[in-house]
Amino acid sequence: MGLAAFTAGRYEEAVEFATRAAEANPEFPDTYAFLAAANGQLGRAAAARAALDQLLRRMPSLTASDPRLDRPFARAVDRERFLEGLRKAGMPA
Repeated sequence: MGLAAFTAGRYEEAVEFATRAAEANPEFPDTYAFLAAANGQLGRAAAARAALDQLLRRMPSLTASDPRLDRPFARAVDRERFLEGLRKAGMPA
C-alpha cells in the first residue's frame, strides 16, 4: 500500500503505510526505503535521514545506483521520484 501511495504522489499516506509496515516487520529493508523516499519528497530531512539510516543498517554500502533498489515501477518517472526522494534523504550516489 505504501508503494501504491508513493507512486500516486500521496507521500503522507506512503509515510503512514510504511510506518505501520516497519512496526509489523522491522527488519524488512524496503519499508525504510519508501519511508525515506516519501519523507524526502515531503522535505522532512530528519525523518528521511532516520529512515535511510535504518535502511543502510540493513543494507550496508547501498547507493542510489545499486541494482538492489530496482523496484517494479510501471513508469520510469515513478522510479526517478523514488530515487530522488532517497537522494533528498542523503542516499549516496
